[in-house]
Amino acid sequence: MVIIKVLVLIISFFLAILMIYYREKLVRMVGKNQLAERYLGSGGSYTFWILLAIFMVFFAATWLFM
Repeated sequence: MVIIKVLVLIISFFLAILMIYYREKLVRMVGKNQLAERYLGSGGSYTFWILLAIFMVFFAATWLFM
């Protein structure tokens, strides 16, 4: 069970790195998030992808230590 949790953490870490690195392509592919643009300001869609990547790693790490 611990091995699976560690694998999920490693995979989420690499996915987060890819999300941050390719955030411009993600915004072009998915489109701009109007809610993020409104509340996070100009460029909020890019910030949204960064925050999503950070939260993904945080939740995977939290799940690992539970």
